[in-house]
Amino acid sequence: MGTKTEFDSKEAAGVESLYRTDAAERRRRFVRTQLDPQPGESILSIGCGPGFEPVELADAVASDGRVHAIDASEPMIHLAETRCEDHENVTVQRGLATELPVEDGAFDAATSVQVFEYIEDLDAALSELERVLRPGGRAAVYATDWDSLVWNAADRERSRRVADAWADHCPRPHLGSDLRSPLRSAGLSIDRVAPFTIVETELEDTFAGYMRGIFRSYATEHDEFDTETAQAWGEDLRERDRNGETLFSLTAFLYLVSKPE
Repeated sequence: MGTKTEFDSKEAAGVESLYRTDAAERRRRFVRTQLDPQPGESILSIGCGPGFEPVELADAVASDGRVHAIDASEPMIHLAETRCEDHENVTVQRGLATELPVEDGAFDAATSVQVFEYIEDLDAALSELERVLRPGGRAAVYATDWDSLVWNAADRERSRRVADAWADHCPRPHLGSDLRSPLRSAGLSIDRVAPFTIVETELEDTFAGYMRGIFRSYATEHDEFDTETAQAWGEDLRERDRNGETLFSLTAFLYLVSKPE
């Protein structure tokens, strides 16, 4: 992860594993429920990642609908193309959220799940989102506020330092709670804001477990940490898990928005 939008093949495979977890599947279902895709609709998936979302949206819009999936990362595009190859109503294309390679007003709906936090020019990305929606079209914009993060670590001070370092991994770590004004400035109406919290009590093959590895790797590369400190933090959580004391919690917010008629 990080401020970059490009991934190498190994990193993309790690994200794919994260997206296979129960928590990630529940998150996608939550986004779909809020968006409420209908048969025959055209939907844009911005930052489609390894392609789980486009496949599920394609099933929702059925054969008369279509899904256009965009991602900035070539390895992610490869994974998405492979995952979507049996869905004739899905198109996968490499592109930037700030320069969407689609026509004005082309979509009934759009999704963006943890994409805009990683974009420096947020205004440009939201302007593009508004541009590609038809009048009356809607979008589900999902973003995290990393201040909501809870790790049940024995050494809470060290864990706080790791979390503070992690806040540097993207330009907008608190976007989840700070999206209303930018959305309105882009000309979008906010219909509702809905929270989604991931709570997990195990590390093995879970969203929390994968995030522990990502956090530890990031802390190792951070100027304020050495490898020993980052590994000690990770082992702290692993020891908690062996004792049945894991607790991970993270809250994000989904903004259901619409483009005025």
